[in-house]
Amino acid sequence: MFQTRVIQTQRSGELIEITDAVREMVRRSGIRQGVVVVSTPDADAGILCTSFHDPKGHEDILDDFERIWPARTAFHFTGSMVKGAAHGKSATAGACMDFIVEAGQLALGDSQGIFFAEYCESQSREYQVKVFGC
Repeated sequence: MFQTRVIQTQRSGELIEITDAVREMVRRSGIRQGVVVVSTPDADAGILCTSFHDPKGHEDILDDFERIWPARTAFHFTGSMVKGAAHGKSATAGACMDFIVEAGQLALGDSQGIFFAEYCESQSREYQVKVFGC
């Protein structure tokens, strides 16, 4: 099963939880044992797995990304400073993650969630989900 979903982001430095949508796609796939791949085709966004318990932890992640890759004029990249920084964040954190499917369920830890990471600006974004297995 393969599906593309569209989401609307609100701002740069935003994590949007997509765990329930991925869980539902795994359930509908009928796959009992396998792997689900969650990806974004955008070079300036990402897919993260982190705790959903404390949103302040999300602020720490995004603050660290901004500290490491601030928008600056010294990029070799010829686009906007924000996009230049976003490419570094996406390349390091990743635009794709794999998760285990066991007994027809997404196998995550008790506090883990799947998040779409917006590193640029408010816009319509896509993420893709592919479930493999039997």
